[in-house]
Amino acid sequence: MTESSYWPDSREIERAFLDANVIRGQLTTDVLLSLAEQDVFEPRWTQEVIDEMHRNRPPGVSEKAIDRRIAMMNGAFERAMTEAPPQELQDQMLADRKDKHVLAGAVHSQSDVLVSDNVKDFYPPSTGPHAMRVERLNEFLIRKLNEDPQRVQAGLQGMVSRNRREPKMMAALIDVMAEGQELRGFAQKLNAVVPEGQRGTSPVLAANQRGAAQYTALEGVARPAAAQAPETAPEVRKSAGGQSAEKVKDTEQGK
Repeated sequence: MTESSYWPDSREIERAFLDANVIRGQLTTDVLLSLAEQDVFEPRWTQEVIDEMHRNRPPGVSEKAIDRRIAMMNGAFERAMTEAPPQELQDQMLADRKDKHVLAGAVHSQSDVLVSDNVKDFYPPSTGPHAMRVERLNEFLIRKLNEDPQRVQAGLQGMVSRNRREPKMMAALIDVMAEGQELRGFAQKLNAVVPEGQRGTSPVLAANQRGAAQYTALEGVARPAAAQAPETAPEVRKSAGGQSAEKVKDTEQGK
């Protein structure tokens, strides 16, 4: 039994279609799948997205290593891989030509949100059968943290507790995320939510806190934009796969 089985509620889980650029790196993949393991969201992707991830793998990651990670991702989340969207649907998508397949994959899989760091390439309608919320990775993770802080923190605690290499503690994870660009915004928000003993100490985080304090002093009350929750969410469709995030992580660490 995994930690996720200790959350006995009947809530509906948001389905998120993940673009290749948010799952190409090991850290972003670990974070996302650790949250998915806690039923924070249900991941979805297509073979074309996986092929793009494979082609654009980070420098230093071998083809064998990325193949292992992809195999473990698909094995751990059996329902994540969805069939290719029809060409007719792809042609109808309001997106950059090379990214039409991504938006079509999100629509065809009946996802609630498309998570991509190339949001400028997508301009779907806000209503109708092809409507789709599009969020950057940081935006998506911050929204999920706002919606369900306990599950998000539980997922990340499970991630660091399984690590045989650094980061092995929440504070170290927050520092690692803050030092990079891909997860910095999420790290800054998370650092303000976790207990004091789990907070990171990166200078980037300190700079963010000073900026927030200055903003509050000038404006009286800081008013960060709160992302809206989806109007509807699909039924729970996650497959069993309790040790998913751990297995995916192990593939590239040679464990």
